[in-house]
Amino acid sequence: MQARLFLMGGYVYPPRPGYPNWGNEMDFNVQVDVRSAKHVIQNSKPTLIPLAVTVETSLRRACLDDLRMSGALGHLIAQQAEAFAADEKIEMRYGETCEGLPRDIINFQHDPLACAIALGWDEGTEIKEIPLLLKEKDGWLTERIHPSGKPIRIVTKVDGSRFSEFWINTIVNR
Repeated sequence: MQARLFLMGGYVYPPRPGYPNWGNEMDFNVQVDVRSAKHVIQNSKPTLIPLAVTVETSLRRACLDDLRMSGALGHLIAQQAEAFAADEKIEMRYGETCEGLPRDIINFQHDPLACAIALGWDEGTEIKEIPLLLKEKDGWLTERIHPSGKPIRIVTKVDGSRFSEFWINTIVNR
């Protein structure tokens, strides 16, 4: 029996309009080691949580005060978020240019979303089994929908605002 694996990564389709127009090259979790990723996906029963859905989540600047006041963990997350915001300038790069994101976005919640889905959170999510062909091409792993591909569970939709609210409420214990 194969264990169920949840993988934050995969680039099956591009993000929806209003979100960063990222391509396959932004899928660090899969592209950092193409051979290993291909092997894991082909030899397990994964659920992929691709960039196209994780990019719809956000940690907002408006949440930092609540985080700071919620104890040591929240305070640490707020400090790290402020440092990240200063370095990466996500607000300017994406908050001001992507209408689907809040203007005060500090960071995307890629890994928190993947963890929540792995733990059973499914509010506003859609998971479909989609046949994928995996190929290595020019050093990149590509995933293409094809009838002869391996059926793989893929999170195809998430209510990013709902998840972001759930995440902040969980961290600040509301």
